[in-house]
Amino acid sequence: MKLSAVLITRKIEQHLADSLDLSQFSDTLTIGRPVFLTDPERWPESVICIADQIPSSLLMKKIPRNTLVLAKHFETPSGLLPFGRCCQLQANCSLPDLFNELQLLYDHFDQWDAELQERLNREDTLQSLLDCSFSIFRNPLLLRRADFFLLAHSGIIDEQPALQHLIDPVNSYETLTLSKTDQIFLDSLSLRRPYFLPDYLSGSRELCCNLFDHGIFSYRLILTEELETISPETGPLLMHLAGYMQILLRRTAQNSPGDVYPLENLLCDIISQRQADYSVYGTMLADYGWFTEHRYCCMTVKMSALGNQSMTSNYLCRHFEEIIPGSCAFRYEGAIIVFINLTRYDDTIEGLLNHIIEFLRDSFLKTGISSPITGVADLRHCYTQARLALDYGSRYQTFRWLHKFEDITLQYFMECCLTDLPVHMVCSPRLMKLREHDRLHHSDYYNTLKIYLESHLNAVQSAKKLFIHRSTFLYRLEKIQELISVNFEDQEMLFYLMISYHILELSIQDSSYLSASEPSPTNQGET
Repeated sequence: MKLSAVLITRKIEQHLADSLDLSQFSDTLTIGRPVFLTDPERWPESVICIADQIPSSLLMKKIPRNTLVLAKHFETPSGLLPFGRCCQLQANCSLPDLFNELQLLYDHFDQWDAELQERLNREDTLQSLLDCSFSIFRNPLLLRRADFFLLAHSGIIDEQPALQHLIDPVNSYETLTLSKTDQIFLDSLSLRRPYFLPDYLSGSRELCCNLFDHGIFSYRLILTEELETISPETGPLLMHLAGYMQILLRRTAQNSPGDVYPLENLLCDIISQRQADYSVYGTMLADYGWFTEHRYCCMTVKMSALGNQSMTSNYLCRHFEEIIPGSCAFRYEGAIIVFINLTRYDDTIEGLLNHIIEFLRDSFLKTGISSPITGVADLRHCYTQARLALDYGSRYQTFRWLHKFEDITLQYFMECCLTDLPVHMVCSPRLMKLREHDRLHHSDYYNTLKIYLESHLNAVQSAKKLFIHRSTFLYRLEKIQELISVNFEDQEMLFYLMISYHILELSIQDSSYLSASEPSPTNQGET
């Protein structure tokens, strides 16, 4: 793993020519293992650069942001070293010994990181991650829920009676009581970087790192200043550990929810139960900042191209949550379901779609998306819309990657009309008669009536669309009236005719009504 400039300079302080102001150095973990300077005209990047002497020509060039330079001599006319990038070594410092010392330092942290990864892969306990980190922090670690419930603690607390006050329920309650009214504590709840809490809250100063679940503060990783003073470079290391704790907490919650009910489990319950007490769900969703006045939508992502690989789908769920703030993604019935709190996402559906369309296309993911809703009572129907959008869109708009429910509503409505009866028993008998007349006599009355209805009963516009003279059109209209007697003043009849046209077109697209031998109406003559 990479280390910070602050940590490195503190570990080799005895080799430096002068004491340093550590505030000028970065505490981010971005610097790699040491190398000796071999090219006097070029700085190495993201490493510790060791040299006996740095020439003035090289000092004229900008030192890379994540490079730390350690040298005995710097050829600078002013004698001033570049701020926050360089440290001068003592004249008697052995560079090979320093190099080996730094390598051992990196070995130590690499071993810790490898052990964290190994324990995570075998889904070990939360305490095991804290225990294997004691050699790094040299102080006890605690993991608490947002409500102060203790989830795990370092094993050394059990071994040393002097440390057991850290897990004493009475002390925890007193700390909770004090914290509720302490402004420093209240301000810390939204912090994303490590921070210190004063010793008057719990009896010892604490370095803390907040863990968030879907943007809501849910856990606190605590390093207590009990055995050694906490040094400035410790914060990023605690964040590194917090990243592993976050992953293990997520896996643990999925396998055995217990008292902490994850948002994805809650949403999964909602969409899987037709009858649900939404007053209870509303209260639980509010704990995650999903309120009844917020706007929501849902996406269903087709996973067939993924081969249903659990690791890939888990990655996609996390990735969706990263690229769509205010979202919650989970697997359900062979698909990935993504609920988006549009209020917290702070954009419209159009903005959301523009943001993710390239990712969907590049990842070969077909997606259905619901219409936006307000409140949580219709979240299940929101999911149903997204599922239907994907289903119908995949059948009728195969060239698209993303299907909106509003774009397939007509197809859905038409298919609902055919639930109990076949096409010819649902459509208008007048239209079926007209269609049959066209088939037998090679006329074009079926299409003529359709164009007339679509043109809002405008004879001139209809004739133009059909590329015929107005008198020819009026002749056809007269023949249509003789055949099926349409009352063009009856709005319900006209609506029924238009629905019938749409159903018949849908049946052609779906290849469920017309046989291959049945000819389409053509304009081959008038009868």
